[in-house]
Amino acid sequence: MNKNIEHYIFHKENFLSKKYCENTIDELSMCDWRKHEWYSPKTQSKSGKLGDKEPDILMIFDCDEKIIKINDFIIDNLHAIILEYIENYKFDWFDNWTGYSEIRFNRYFPNQTMKTHWDQIHSIFDGERKGVPTLSIVGILNDDYEGGELIMFEDKKIETKKGDILIFPSNFLYPHEVTPVTKGVRYSYVSWVW
Repeated sequence: MNKNIEHYIFHKENFLSKKYCENTIDELSMCDWRKHEWYSPKTQSKSGKLGDKEPDILMIFDCDEKIIKINDFIIDNLHAIILEYIENYKFDWFDNWTGYSEIRFNRYFPNQTMKTHWDQIHSIFDGERKGVPTLSIVGILNDDYEGGELIMFEDKKIETKKGDILIFPSNFLYPHEVTPVTKGVRYSYVSWVW
C-alpha cells in the first residue's frame, strides 16, 4: 500500500466526450438551479455560508426528462470507472461498496467558489439507504472559464479538462475546494460511492 495520500487521486481523461459535455451544458443552461447549502451535523441545519458566492446546484429530482437521461447515462458509465479505480490500486480488501448517488450538477458564475471541505455527505442517505461516503467523484463538463481551479490539500492544483473525471477518498485527509471563477461559467458534477 502506498502511504502517499496523493497516490489515491484517480484522474481519468475523456471519461465523457467533449461533444457530450457541450450538449449537457446546453440542456443544463435551461434548468432552474438553486443555491448550494452546507449541512451542519452539530445544529442539524443547512446554510449558505458564503451567500451569493455559493455555486448553484441542480439535483436530479428537480429536473426534466432530458436531464434525467443525462444523469442515467453518466450513472451507467460510473460503475466501470469505480471498478477501474479499485482494480488500479489492487485493494483486495475493498470490494464491498454498495452503490453511488445520483448526479448533482454544480454551476459557478464569476466570484462563486466552493470553500475548503471534505465530503461528509449526509443527504445521500434517506433512512432506507444507509452507509458512509467512501469515494468522491468529480466530473468536469467544460474548461472554457478562468479561475475555478480544483485545489486539494490546500495547495495542490488538479489540472482537468472538459470530459475528465476524478475519484478520491471521501474523508478528512482529502480536503478540497474550488477557487472563485473569474471569467465564464464553470460546470461540473459530483457523485459519492458508499
